[in-house]
Amino acid sequence: MASGRSDLSRKLSYVLLVTGCAIALTLLIASQYQSSLGLQTLKELGTQTEKIGQLDHLQILLVEAETSVRGYLLTSELVYLESYRRAAPKIDAAIDQLHIDFARYRSVDIAALTMLVRAKWKVMSEAVARRALGEATPDDMVGKILMDEVRGQLARLRDEVVSEGRAIVASSSERFRLAQQVGAALALIALILLLILFTVVQRQFALRKRVAEMLASENERLESQVRKRTMELRNLARHITNAREDETARLARELHDELGALLTAAKLDADWIARKLPDNTQETHLPRVNRLQRTLAEGIAIKRRIIDDLRPPLLKELGVIEALRALASDAPLEHGTQVETDLPDSAASIDSQRALTLFRIAQEAFTNAHKYANASHLKLSLKIDGTAAHLSVADNGRGFAPTERSRKRHGIDGMEHRVQAYGGSFVVRSAPGEGTTVIASIPLH
Repeated sequence: MASGRSDLSRKLSYVLLVTGCAIALTLLIASQYQSSLGLQTLKELGTQTEKIGQLDHLQILLVEAETSVRGYLLTSELVYLESYRRAAPKIDAAIDQLHIDFARYRSVDIAALTMLVRAKWKVMSEAVARRALGEATPDDMVGKILMDEVRGQLARLRDEVVSEGRAIVASSSERFRLAQQVGAALALIALILLLILFTVVQRQFALRKRVAEMLASENERLESQVRKRTMELRNLARHITNAREDETARLARELHDELGALLTAAKLDADWIARKLPDNTQETHLPRVNRLQRTLAEGIAIKRRIIDDLRPPLLKELGVIEALRALASDAPLEHGTQVETDLPDSAASIDSQRALTLFRIAQEAFTNAHKYANASHLKLSLKIDGTAAHLSVADNGRGFAPTERSRKRHGIDGMEHRVQAYGGSFVVRSAPGEGTTVIASIPLH
């Protein structure tokens, strides 16, 4: 029953969401359309304003030129003609612009207006020329009539432009009102849908809350069980590691006590035989006895090396620092590898089990560097802070892709398991041709 209500509520939510998205999209489109209308209206009004400015500019140029000519006619001072002379090219440009911007207007014939302006300019030019020759100037009634006619036609053009602007504003206002009504209706519908959706979502939230509480309770139980199992597995791994190390130590003691005693006794007997051989038999038997002595000496050396690998005596007697130094100093002798060390003076805060784990990790890293990476240089580092010991072994070997390493070799996995037994972190950084770095961090407590 609850599942059926949940499915129905989910479907209703999808319908409301799709409808709401459609309305929101419509509102967005309407808003964009309204904005575009406003921008278009502003652009058109700006164009109308520029046209009115052009008409006013032409009229101002004519008035300034007329005033300048009158001042010259009254005083004969050439300084008054400056405005008249500056206005000549500007009036030509203004007339050309009239033909471009006002060709479609019907209230005034632009060609006739151009003829009036040029006629007015001709009257002013003739008056200036006569005054310059010292002749009497005619009555300015013609110029006044022409100027009044120019003003009248410019006024009619201005009125037509203003009327066009008012029509644009009226049309735009009507479109704005329509868009506003549509937007208000869509907003009201969207609000109603939001209220319905809010109610549906609240019900879903209540259902989800109940489900989340059940899941949280179950997750807490599972996490508690996982933590318990993880701790058990960690303790088991630590126990297995410790048991293996104890067995290794027992085997090392037996090799040292039993095999060592046998080899030593055999070496002493071989030495005695070599000393007691008669002179007449030494030439025949002494080479074999000497070979036996060398073989026994090599066996004793191999036994000592195996015992040192199984349970390094320095680790037990002098601690992990000296054991790591001995491991680093043996590498050049056995494999020709140069080792750079960065070790602290003391590691009193590291207990014997963790010290053994750190040594085994370094030992395995050295073995991998010699056996697989063909490294010529190693760097061994141990850092100890207040909470953990951080061991790092870096080589300049051939490297590999950690994600593609062979699962048939368990050296790296063994190092990682040793670290995980103490809840630490283990990282391998490597790439083909770029060497390998092994970093192990083990908590001190």
